[in-house]
Amino acid sequence: MIGGRWTAIDSAMKTRRPNGVLYFVVYILIYPLLKVLFHLEVDRRNYDPPKGPFIVVSNHVSFMDFVIVMLALYPRRLNAVAAHKFFLYKPLDKLLPIMGVIPKKLFDPDIGSIKRIKTVLKRGGRILLFPEGRCSTDGAYVGIHKATGKLIKNLGVPVISCHIEGAYTCMPYWRKGIRLGRERLTIAGLFSQEDTKSLSVDEINSAIDSRLGGFDTSPPARPFRTFRSRKLVEGLHNIFYWCPKCNGEFTLETQGNTIRCSVCGNAAYMDHTARITPAPGSIAPESVHAWYREQARYEMQFLYDDMEPIGEPVNVRMPSATAGGGMEQCGSGMLLLDAEGWHFDGELSGSPVSLLFPLYTVPAVPFDPVDNFQIYAQGRFYMFTPVDPQRVAKYAIVGECAYWRFVPHIQMTPSIDSGFTVQAP
Repeated sequence: MIGGRWTAIDSAMKTRRPNGVLYFVVYILIYPLLKVLFHLEVDRRNYDPPKGPFIVVSNHVSFMDFVIVMLALYPRRLNAVAAHKFFLYKPLDKLLPIMGVIPKKLFDPDIGSIKRIKTVLKRGGRILLFPEGRCSTDGAYVGIHKATGKLIKNLGVPVISCHIEGAYTCMPYWRKGIRLGRERLTIAGLFSQEDTKSLSVDEINSAIDSRLGGFDTSPPARPFRTFRSRKLVEGLHNIFYWCPKCNGEFTLETQGNTIRCSVCGNAAYMDHTARITPAPGSIAPESVHAWYREQARYEMQFLYDDMEPIGEPVNVRMPSATAGGGMEQCGSGMLLLDAEGWHFDGELSGSPVSLLFPLYTVPAVPFDPVDNFQIYAQGRFYMFTPVDPQRVAKYAIVGECAYWRFVPHIQMTPSIDSGFTVQAP
């Protein structure tokens, strides 16, 4: 039965203390490697570890963030909260429970994960949260669900912040592998136990946004950079599909350090600090974040109350009923987006279905470039792959734009000028 494993993980898993031996081995082997490869600097000047349980909150810009934060706070061991989907794959389905990782259904109420967090804190443990709920696509802070502040106030323990810089430049979301460079992690106290009791939920959320978004910190004296300048931009077309000069879509190509529109010839170059410079006579935003933001602004202009539905045929994957089986192909159909929400009409597990995911239940659309975008709703997890996988990034952006455009009671805090908050005329 497709989707059965999702429930099985919930009912069978017990939250363990992180395995001390494995934690130590990883610390001895990996932490020195991070220091060498990324010249990792850890600033602990404003970090005074609380006695007893506490929570660590961190921004999320690369797939290595869990490792970086957990090792930087060693010998204090952390029970990390991670996306439920990672528990579906071998060998993570065995390794993550050993390390005490807590599964969380993203952007969906998950009482089970909250109970596990409380169990860890009650026995004196520490929790690691990435409250953005996903890895940043463009390297900028993307905001948090407003329920985060309510959770922290309810838990009533001290909170430590970790602010990661430079990791996105070394391990960008839109390409595979790593690039040698510089990274910095700033660890500091954020809330005392008294703060969590006295501050309002909105004040807690605002303080988290300011710290993790870098609003209350000074910029680094020197930009974070990679050590090699070849092929810096290759793969960027996996999240960029819009040309800022001719408004062409899916016309961008990348090679070496150059991104170019195949239709109008608009071109730009990326340097080893990830700054983007337009070629003579061309137009280009100055950074990955700025370009991604402008794509959102571009899409906003097409969203209005009586808009025609947009979409196309998709293949669908859902969690396997087999332990470690990952996501299995379970059907196909037509997925459409309009002002009401996402509509799927097709077949799942051999049966015809018609599903509606209202926009208010889909505040964010995580995606894997050129593979799938994901919807978490009503306790279920769906991966959708368009017939043309190159369109994945577009649907993720348009879906989030639609949330900000049409949902009257936004449940997410604003990100750093994401463009999603720009209202259509």
